[in-house]
Order: sequence, then C-alpha cells, then structure tokens
Amino acid sequence: MAEENNQQEEVIVIEDDKPTEDIEIVEEVKKKDNKLFLILIALLITLIIALLLLLLVVVKKKKEKKNNIPQAQIEKITKKLKQKHIPQKDIQKLIKKANILYAKGKKIEALNLLNKLSIYSEALSNYNLGVIKLKEKNYTEAINYFNKAIASEDNRCISALNAAYASLKLNDKKRFIYYTKLAELYLPEESNSKSYPFYYALTHYYLGREFESLAGLEKATTYKKETKELKTAVYNLYDDPYNVIDNTKDSFILGISYARIGEWLLAKNELQKIKEAYPLKAGVALALVELKLKEYKNAANDLTFAKQQDKVVYPIQVNIKPDTFDIDAAQQAFKENFLNKKQIFEILFYYAPYKVFNLNQTIEYLQKGSFGLGVDNLEQASTYLNKSSTISKLNIKMSEAIKLALNNHILKANKLFVKLAKKYPYHSILHYDLALTYANLKNYPKAYYHFLRAYHLDSSNYLAGIFAIIAGNEAHYKVDMIRRNLHDTIDFSDKKNKFFASLLSFIDGNLADSLSFTESDYKKTKLNVAFSIGVLKILGEKDKLQTQATILKTIANKDIIANLLYFYATHSTDDMKKFAKEFQPFFLGGIKKWDLNSFYYGPLVSGEMFMEFAKISGQLPKIKINLENKLLETNDPIPILQNLAFVDLYTKHFEESYTIFNDLIDNKGVDDYKTLFYGAVASILANHHANAIALLALSKRKNKNAFESRLGLGLLYHEAKNLRGATIQYSKIPNGFDSQFFDFEVLP
Repeated sequence: MAEENNQQEEVIVIEDDKPTEDIEIVEEVKKKDNKLFLILIALLITLIIALLLLLLVVVKKKKEKKNNIPQAQIEKITKKLKQKHIPQKDIQKLIKKANILYAKGKKIEALNLLNKLSIYSEALSNYNLGVIKLKEKNYTEAINYFNKAIASEDNRCISALNAAYASLKLNDKKRFIYYTKLAELYLPEESNSKSYPFYYALTHYYLGREFESLAGLEKATTYKKETKELKTAVYNLYDDPYNVIDNTKDSFILGISYARIGEWLLAKNELQKIKEAYPLKAGVALALVELKLKEYKNAANDLTFAKQQDKVVYPIQVNIKPDTFDIDAAQQAFKENFLNKKQIFEILFYYAPYKVFNLNQTIEYLQKGSFGLGVDNLEQASTYLNKSSTISKLNIKMSEAIKLALNNHILKANKLFVKLAKKYPYHSILHYDLALTYANLKNYPKAYYHFLRAYHLDSSNYLAGIFAIIAGNEAHYKVDMIRRNLHDTIDFSDKKNKFFASLLSFIDGNLADSLSFTESDYKKTKLNVAFSIGVLKILGEKDKLQTQATILKTIANKDIIANLLYFYATHSTDDMKKFAKEFQPFFLGGIKKWDLNSFYYGPLVSGEMFMEFAKISGQLPKIKINLENKLLETNDPIPILQNLAFVDLYTKHFEESYTIFNDLIDNKGVDDYKTLFYGAVASILANHHANAIALLALSKRKNKNAFESRLGLGLLYHEAKNLRGATIQYSKIPNGFDSQFFDFEVLP
C-alpha cells in the first residue's frame, strides 16, 4: 500500500490531569525525658527539609528553562504550514512542542497550536485519516477521505493510488480504473519527490504495465519494503522466480519460487516454516513439493486439512514423463540402465527350463511334428520316480502346455497350466511351471505364490524357492523367511548347488561369490550362461561379457535375446549414436533369420527388449509394418495387437494405441496387469483421463503393491479434485519410489 512515511500524521492522545496524591508520613516519636534533645532533632529536620525544598526549586527551574518554547519560535514553525510541501521534521517538531505545552498545563496554547496544524494542513490530515481507515479495513470511509485530500489539490497522486487500492479491496473495478488513471494524471506533481520512482512504478503496475513499472522500481530509494514486494509480484508475473527469491523474505513466496525452479528441498524448508500458520495454502503447496521429492506418505499427511475442507487450492495436470518417448532420452536411459538387475532376472525367467515328471516321455511327445527342442529347455524332477498312470497322464497334459510355452505361445500355455493346477493342486513341478509362465508374463504376485507353493511341496526344488524370492521382491513382498530357509537348507559345499549359491549371492548383492561361478567350468546351459552375462555386466567386465555373449549366441543362434545381448556386448564401448547406427543393418538382417515368435507371442521381456533396441535405432516404424502384416495371417491375434498397441505408444500414435488397448480390454477380455496399465498410460497421452482412472483402478486390483498404478491413480484423483481418493493412494506408496511414467504440473 502506498502510504508515504513523510506524510503520515502523528496520532496525539490528550489525557485528563491525574489527581495528585498527598503522601503523609506519620512517625510516632516516643517522648524523651530530655527536652533539649527534642529541640535539636526538630532543628535538624527543619534544616533537611529546607535543603530539599531548595534542591527541588533548582531542578524545576532548570527543567522549565529546558522546556521553554519562545512564542516567536512557534510562530516561525506554524508559518511553514502555509507552504504547499511541509517538511516532516517540522511537523513532528511542532507536534512534539504542542505535547510539551500540554504536559506543562498550558492547554490553551497547545490546542491553539494543534488547531493551526489542522487549519493549514487539512489535506495532510485527510490523507492520514484515509490511511487510518485503510488500516481499519474501512475502505469506503478511506475513499471519502482520499477524495477530500484530492479535492484540496494536495497529495493528489498518492491519495488517488490509495483510493484505487481501497476500490480494489471493495471489488469495485470501475472505481479502481478511475483512481488509477487519476493517479497517472497527477503523477507529474510528484516529480520532485524522492518517492517519485515508487509512485511511477505503482501507478504503472495498477495500469497493467508491469514491465514499465520495473524501471521505477529499480530507481526507488524510499518505500524499500513495498518496493521489494512489488518487484516480487512483477517477477512472479513474468515467471522469473530467481529475481523473486532475491526480493522477498516471505517464506511462502520463497517456497513457491524455489519449487518453480525445481529446488524441492529448499522449497520444503520454507513451506514447513509456515505450515502450522497456514495449514490449507501452505499445506497443499508442501504436499505437492513432497510428491516431487517422492515423499508420498508425507504428502498424504500434509493434504489432510485440505481434504477435510474439500479444497484443492492448486489444481494439477497429470502427464507422462516426456523422456519415456523421446529418442535422445531413450538412448541415454539405455546407456545407463540396460541389463540392470531387474532385466537380468527377467532374462533368467526367460531361459529357465520347464520341469516334467518323465523327461523321455515329454521329449517323445514334443518331437512329434518335428518340434525343435533344445537340450536344456526341460528338466526332469528327480524326486518323481513314480511312473503311475496318473502321473503319466498329467505329464502328457503338462507336455501340451510346455509345447505351447516353448513355441512362445506363453499366454495359451499359462491358461492350460492354470486348469491343470486346479485339477492337480499338490504337484510341485506343476506349480513351478505355472509360476514360470506367470513370471514371463510379469505377473509377479501370482508367480510368487506358485513358486512358493512349488517350494513348499518339494523343498529340494531350490530353483522354485530362489525364483520365489525374485518374484516376491518384484511384487514388493517380504521374502526374508524363505531366504533364510534356503540358506539353511542348501548344502553350499556340494558343487551341484554352486549355481544356486551364486544366484542367492547375486540377489543379496554379493558379487564376489557370483563372479566365482562365472570363472568356474560350469555347464553351458542357456540359464547358466545368461546368469554369467548378468554378473559380468554388473561388474563391468566387458571382455569376459563378450565371450559369454558369444557362447549364448552359439547355443541359441536364432533367439532374439541371445542376438541382442551379443550385439550389446560387442558394441558396449561405442557411443550411443554409433551404437544405434551400427544396429540398423544388424536389425534388418536379423528379422529375416531370427525366430520372431518370441516377439509376437512369447515372454514379455523378449518383445520389450526387441522394441527397446528398435526404439533407440529408429526402427519402430519397420516393426509396426511387420506386426500389421503378421496380424493378417495369425490365428492368435491378441499378442500381436498388444505389441501393435505398444509400438503405436512409442511412436507417439497415442489415439491409435488407446483404441487398440480399449478394444483388447472391452471386447476381447484381456485383463492382465500390463495391458490394463499401459492402456491407462495411452489414455492419459490421448487425453482420456477418466478412462485412465478406471484402468488403473483395475490394474491395482491385479497387484495391490503395484506402486506405479497407485501413483498414477492418486495423481489422477488429485487432478479430478478427489483428495480423499488421492491421499489413500499416496499413503500406500513407500517414500522413495521412483516412477518411470507419471509426473504432474501445477496449473496457473
């Protein structure tokens, strides 16, 4: 508010005389027998009283001399009141001396002096009264006084500015514009004032010329606090948080400004200072900052007051992180994250063998029709020596499902295994095989359940137990008990168990023990070699990695993943641009000779890795054409449509992707977690946020610990101003969870 210090009146409070109090000191003196002694005492007291009275007279004379105000001096000061511009120091001096006169009991002289002040400075008094009314929030009365000040042709610019402010507070836009233009008209009258730059800035700010106001603010030397506040407002308007930070000490404004430049911790620190005082506004702002800091439970708590009030305060818009579909960002992410532990575990599931009761019987069944079978695709359960007719029949039925799985029709294999497990619920290897299909479909909650069931039914099925730990970790389950059980059960001194020991060490982060396996003369199965590749990649052993990748490619020369790992190992030292360029001819040759069924129908890791390489090398359009052609000839269209939806997603054909996902879910009955989740992602990108809410709610039911789904759902609820729903989701996400997909921005 523009209230110039050198024009504010003193508020003078005149009080009535206080009644004096006579203090009587009564002493009772005992009568003495010696009368002379009494006379001497009386004389001494009289002398002391006389001296005290003399001292009081001297002090009073000095005080009166000090406070004496010659009439000529008063007249000299009052004459200055007739000037148009009255120096503040003279006004203050006059008021002070009037107070002295009044304190001395000279009420008539004091009131006369004050009356002259009122007569000769009426405009100044009206202005100050207007300021007082502003502070009292009596804006109508304030405007009346400012009108009187303007009418007296004194202080017109500053009075008009204050009247404009009062009009604004009254939500009277018409009068606000009127007084602002009036202030501009009278602005030249203040050209000689030290405060002219500030008046200039404030006038232009009110007129909507924020940029012009900066010129005045840079030169302003008075109104220092108000200048900083106005600068803060202008810089905020021009999206310049750095200058805002330099011009304010307000914790709320600092918190918001730090948030705007991504300084989340600094923003949190400032907002926490005022959260208790402003639980709604500051609480919501703090919650949004905490969401950026991945402090989801804290955010849920800080939204409590807003939830109770049902007020969002700051609307948000949910979006998908742009890096997800940007080629340069994808290349950088590939360089940093390819073949991380999560992906290594996916590859281990991909190469893990299926188990059967009777290996010879299964091989004989599978080889009918010239079915190609690798030597390490199957493994006989050593504990099942019973060759009963029931086991034999079950083995044949399992062989049918395994044939589908090895032919990469993983979804069909899973459905058949599910039927068998319901009919034969107490066979360890059946639960293991079912779990393996779930793991390859990335349905980790169900994979965990059936791996654990398989291990409990047969405690010698160590691989089932170890895979239960991996699937449990991916599903965010507690696996400490089974981990301890395996460590207590496995005989690590037995060389036959070296792979299990090394895999457990790798899970626990003990890479030294894992490395010893890769350096041993282990059996070169696809699973063992893939595990060695994973260990060597994590350890950065590039030469050894290349050797092991070559072995895997030799074992499985038509396999997509084996070929992609080989290319990566032989080009891992290339920069990403060269890597992408070199991959193009490798890819074009590969699609003519590789077995693409694993991409079309098989484990998800195969298709995802294939598209990941295609994405960073610009080959996704060719894959789209390939899929569209395959769709015309296949009798199993669902996996093809799923892949086509993914390609459309990553080539930024969001509406097409959304349409395919919806068709799969609504018309073809596909309800696996991945389809529901990516259908929601496509919905957001195609701007169908209500549909995304429905799909994320369904995907969350498939896996209650799917934190991506919870975060996306929470943010979408927040966007829809459903804070109750949002806080429920936020509260169930662990602090520190890093989403690969979801982000948000605060709307203006």
